[in-house]
Amino acid sequence: MNAWFAVSRFGAVFVVLYLAVAVWIVREDRQSPGGGWISLNGMASYLITLPVSVIGEKLGARPDYRRNVDMIFAIGVCTVLLYFMGAGLGKLARFIFTGARSE
Repeated sequence: MNAWFAVSRFGAVFVVLYLAVAVWIVREDRQSPGGGWISLNGMASYLITLPVSVIGEKLGARPDYRRNVDMIFAIGVCTVLLYFMGAGLGKLARFIFTGARSE
């Protein structure tokens, strides 16, 4: 393929799985009523968007799981990171198991 950017199927599978799980987790976090003496509302959303949440917390702008814009941004950035991680792992696996180098 002579494209500027070849699409990684391995990365795309990671992205599809991540998006399904992330949207479900945020939806469940929003619908849970909260606990009695301890409340962990938003903890799963924080963990599913960990790279963005940690950096946002360090900068004083942690994403709010109740706001659509914050969650769309956080999940979007994590999706891009996960795609490139999956693409890299796919290339590494192809190199290890077949010895084929891709350009």
